[in-house]
Amino acid sequence: MLIRFLKIMELCEEISPFFLRITNLHQLAVEEEEGGRERREERLLHFPCLLSRDRPDEMTSQVYQFGWCLQCTSKHHFFPPRYFHILSLRLAYKLALPQEDEKLKRRCTFWKNGLHWFNGHGVGSLVEIVDESQCVLVMMSFEKGYNDNMVSEIRDVIGEVMSVYKESCPSLEVKELVIDPKELAYPVNTLRERTVYSVKAVMSAIAKREDFVVSTTSIKQAKLKEILADESLSNISNLSLLGGRDIKEVIRITEEFKTTLTPIKLDIKDLDIVIEELTILNHLPCHIWHDLGLQLGLYQPTLEDITKDNGDSKKCFRECMS
Repeated sequence: MLIRFLKIMELCEEISPFFLRITNLHQLAVEEEEGGRERREERLLHFPCLLSRDRPDEMTSQVYQFGWCLQCTSKHHFFPPRYFHILSLRLAYKLALPQEDEKLKRRCTFWKNGLHWFNGHGVGSLVEIVDESQCVLVMMSFEKGYNDNMVSEIRDVIGEVMSVYKESCPSLEVKELVIDPKELAYPVNTLRERTVYSVKAVMSAIAKREDFVVSTTSIKQAKLKEILADESLSNISNLSLLGGRDIKEVIRITEEFKTTLTPIKLDIKDLDIVIEELTILNHLPCHIWHDLGLQLGLYQPTLEDITKDNGDSKKCFRECMS
């Protein structure tokens, strides 16, 4: 009954005893009986709140490509210990590598105020409570060629961070910030050391089709394409910074979002932008230009003429779009 209560309150997570079979702690969980059978002696529970380990030295050698944080707006407000307890358990058991062959394979590194894991798809994630418990820091790294996987992981992690915040400490007044991509050196002990941009300001700038966003902590500005380098800014409702939420919900954290998104009229002068959006940002292959032409309403004779005049798929794609 007590264990069930603790798990429902998300204060702990039960650990499979099979995990201990690969360690020297095996006898804590099972005891050999005569005849070779094993009997479980104890149930194993993991309590993040009991961790006292400092940040491992190897964490400081990690190189990150993305940084985001959720910060208390009042200097007298702090994230309670329970927040990190729940968050770390959810992240570890949802996003880290799952169990396999009856062995616990949650490849997480835990310390008293943070955790780090790899998801098996080329992405490393770090979540840490910093700045005297006033800030939840999220940082991401990815192997070359796996940037799309990082975008998906950012969305999932931010979604969990915000979900636990709303459940465990909704009265806290917070703001969402993204760290300047040129200032992602780790560790980050306080945000006063870094240039950061309000997520609200980023969303507003994208909606207004502006190219730059101004920092909230210094007289600096950055290109939106640099902050969200691997995402399509034309689909604002699918940006990873939203964490799977509706854009109005994110903006409503501080004030009602009043900017309306209006249709954009394109002409031939925007051809290069459209092609870049389709082929580079959305990874549309050029060799499907014929099917694309049919979808755009071009007749078969026209497509045959394009083939005769161009030949190369990239040239055909461009001619089809023009």
